[in-house]
Amino acid sequence: MAEFYNLSEVARILKVSPLTVRRWVQEGKLKAFHPKGTRLYRIPEDALREFVGEEWFAQIAAELRQTEEAPKRRGRRRRA
Repeated sequence: MAEFYNLSEVARILKVSPLTVRRWVQEGKLKAFHPKGTRLYRIPEDALREFVGEEWFAQIAAELRQTEEAPKRRGRRRRA
């Protein structure tokens, strides 16, 4: 099954702003589409791989998975 990313996810992967990703899509540098009935962009994984290069994408995707698996802290730390 193909995976799709939104602008924010691609921006986080590439370490750029979502506006930069939107500009790349609008300029035709990065392939994307609008799902039926929405204004949101979806970027297919294969288009992202083509845009950045296969090796680099694998490395960044692995780093992203590690950060998603890390436990998230909530709230503020209390002083002892």
